Amino acid sequence: MDDVYTEKHQVVYYEVDVSGKLSIPMILNLAILGSTNQSAALGMGNERIHANNVGWVVLQYDMQIDRRPKVDEVINIKTQAVEYNPFFAVRKFWLEGLDGEPLVTINSIFVMIDMQARKMIRIPQVMMDTYQAKRVKHITRIPDPQDITTTTTEPQGTNYHVRFFDIDHNHHVNNAHYFAWMQDPLGADFLKKYETKRVNIKYENEIRYGSEVVSYYKILPSVGGEVITLHQIKVDGQVMTEAEMYWQENQA
Repeated sequence: MDDVYTEKHQVVYYEVDVSGKLSIPMILNLAILGSTNQSAALGMGNERIHANNVGWVVLQYDMQIDRRPKVDEVINIKTQAVEYNPFFAVRKFWLEGLDGEPLVTINSIFVMIDMQARKMIRIPQVMMDTYQAKRVKHITRIPDPQDITTTTTEPQGTNYHVRFFDIDHNHHVNNAHYFAWMQDPLGADFLKKYETKRVNIKYENEIRYGSEVVSYYKILPSVGGEVITLHQIKVDGQVMTEAEMYWQENQA
């Protein structure tokens, strides 16, 4: 379809982790690169929308990973603005092999905010007309991640300080950093043994420069070879982000 944007990308060495595969934060960065380039091609790039003191903010991602591409592999990044109502927009992303092999599929929900007031606003109709998205009364929702407090075991916590270089052009922590904060406390042994297969992450509040972040996690008992980890990021006791991740033992 004409409203699906596609661009080729070769995975380079600084986008992979120790496994030689595209890292989870970089998967998200490449997805956002695709939507940013689509917006620019349609005349709705960051420079134009920021001139009107507005910007896009993500609320939730649901990422399904079939296979992470390896360094030097050439892939297609695809994205489409699918549907919207006056306050919420749904966008899909795909990473695919050049032969059409599905690698990663991401469903996402975005809102538009006033950059100064940091408050949600109505999405301008002209913008969504440009993307050829479908107007709906109720958008397709993504289920919430499982609450980390619903299990009996105590979560483990690790502290991180928000640095200047963690902040993006929307003046808050780049969304990809949350994945690093959530996965890093799991430890090298776990991360080498298991491969991420699905991530459901919900952003509750913005994290700003200078904040002291605590990243909590729980590892649930393995069921049928699948391990689920629950994650929560807090600042000053306030929940900022929650996630659940599904893992399978690494076969390669």
